[in-house]
Amino acid sequence: MELEKQQYVKFRREMDPINLEQKHIEDVCYVYLYEDKIVTDEQEYEIHQVFDLSYRMLSEEYGFFYLHTAKGVMTLNVKDEPIEFIKKFREVEQK
Repeated sequence: MELEKQQYVKFRREMDPINLEQKHIEDVCYVYLYEDKIVTDEQEYEIHQVFDLSYRMLSEEYGFFYLHTAKGVMTLNVKDEPIEFIKKFREVEQK
């Protein structure tokens, strides 16, 4: 059972074949926190592989959510500050 989830977005570009224009598309995804792991669309990290979580809002609309892991730093694009997710991670991390 998930303890917390945080929405993030993935950006992609597609060509509109009719108008020959490039479209920017946002795909909505979630990162999930469990007792023993953190799961994104792309990766799964055991909780002991996650050293830290941090974020930085670049504007009122977007920011970066960083997962500092044994595999490197994973950056997720977020629209909302992941404060509750990080708070819950700190509780799980200390167990």
